[in-house]
Amino acid sequence: MTFLTQNRTSMIVGTAILTIALSFGGYSFASHSFEAGVSGDNIPDNTHITLNGITLGPGEVMPLYDASPNYVSGHFLLTDECVPVDDDTNAPRVAVIAGHIDEHNSATHIEPMPLFYIDLVSNGDNRCVWHAHIPDPLNGGAPRVTDIAIANLGDSDVTFSGQHIVDINIQSVLGNIGDNPYTDGPYVDLSANTIYDLNDDEHDNDGLGHGGHE
Repeated sequence: MTFLTQNRTSMIVGTAILTIALSFGGYSFASHSFEAGVSGDNIPDNTHITLNGITLGPGEVMPLYDASPNYVSGHFLLTDECVPVDDDTNAPRVAVIAGHIDEHNSATHIEPMPLFYIDLVSNGDNRCVWHAHIPDPLNGGAPRVTDIAIANLGDSDVTFSGQHIVDINIQSVLGNIGDNPYTDGPYVDLSANTIYDLNDDEHDNDGLGHGGHE
C-alpha cells in the first residue's frame, strides 16, 4: 500500500467516525453505561429511506440508523446501480457499514456488512438489490449492531436516482451495548462488502447458513 493510499484511507476512516457521530447527535455517542435501553426485547421498527437525488462525494458517509444503546437484529435492503464483480454477480457503488460508534475510541467498532445479491429483482444495470442480516454471525460483519451507514469509498461522486432506496427492518433488541461493549477499538474496517449470490453458477460465494442451490 502506498503512502498516498494509506493517507487517504486514514482520512476516510477519520471522516467516517466524525460524520456518523455528528449526524446522529451527542447523546447517542456518550458512554452508554447510563442508558437503560428498552424494556423487553421486541421493538419492531421499519425505516425506509429514499436516496433519490442524494450525492455522496469521495470519502463521505451517510448515517442511516442508530438504535443506541440497544444492539439489534433485523434485515437490511439496498437498491443501487450495479457494479459487476463476477460474470453474473453485482456489487453496490457504496459500502454498507455497521457496528457501534462511541465517544470512547476503545468502544468503536465498524465493519462492512456481508451482502446477498438478489438477482431475481435486479436488472443488472441501474437497479440491483442486496439484502443483509443484522447481525450475520456466520458470514462476518459486526457482531453487535447499533449503527448503520453507507460510505463512498471511491474516487468520484455517487449520485442516487429514484429507484434507489434503503429499507431497514428491526425485529428485536439483543442487548445493551453498555453491558456488552466493544473493547478492541477503535476498529474501523472500511473495505468493500463481501457479496454473496445463492443463484449463480458459483458455489464458493453462497455464504454460510444456507442450503445452497442446484
